[in-house]
Amino acid sequence: MSERVSHHIDGQFFIIKLNDPKHLNSLTFADFVSIALLLNKANNIDSVLFTVLQSSGKYFSSGGKFTAVNELHVEENASEVDKVSKLVSAICSPNIFVANAFETHKKVLICCLNGPAVGLSASLVALCDIVYSKNDSVFLLFPFSNLGFVAEVGTSVTLAQKLGINSANEHLIFSSPVLFEELLGTMITKNYQLIDTDSFNKKVLKDLKQDVKGLYPKSILGMKYLLHSEMREKLIKSQAMEANGTLPFWASGEPFKRFQQLQKGNRRHKL
Repeated sequence: MSERVSHHIDGQFFIIKLNDPKHLNSLTFADFVSIALLLNKANNIDSVLFTVLQSSGKYFSSGGKFTAVNELHVEENASEVDKVSKLVSAICSPNIFVANAFETHKKVLICCLNGPAVGLSASLVALCDIVYSKNDSVFLLFPFSNLGFVAEVGTSVTLAQKLGINSANEHLIFSSPVLFEELLGTMITKNYQLIDTDSFNKKVLKDLKQDVKGLYPKSILGMKYLLHSEMREKLIKSQAMEANGTLPFWASGEPFKRFQQLQKGNRRHKL
């Protein structure tokens, strides 16, 4: 497992934590796969009812590491077969694996949103069942059009479902941030109005332990299954569409150029 992603079990709670605040908890593709594997692990533990995503520092996650993305760039003189084969293996397969792990997760997914989340990391937040915010400085950013590709990891479904189709159109087409004011009541169910991330994580867990007292475990998981059934079907269908939709963009090389521009400071996100 990645050193940037840790986990531990606390009674009925399987806690996954991002541990690289120095680099704003940016993640490699392998890190995302590690998170998916941990979700699968939590699924197989009968005593676990909730999977809790936590982070550290000021950012939940600034998205994919630039270096990790640039390493996937295929040589210009590579054959089309070699180019597409590498991209399917390096991008499409992990995206589908991670999305599927979230979409089919049996436990209740809780996100402790301590700060901004960008790109694929923001997509994971949108896949969670319940999201709590540390304070009103949080936002989500899905900069796919700014980076030269299209929606991935279920965002073509989750944003339309949770924000509404018109708002999803605006944020995905224009790569504009989804600010706290819009998130509250659509994705975020409670704002803790705290400053320190560790205190926030502890407070959420303490509240969850109190809230779950006296509840019947099978009812909790059964409720999750029923509430999520319609969106689960849409998300599973979206996997092939999103993977096949984004592949030509990566094959064109445009996303790699834009990630390099971002790394050099020649391109900026709309924050």
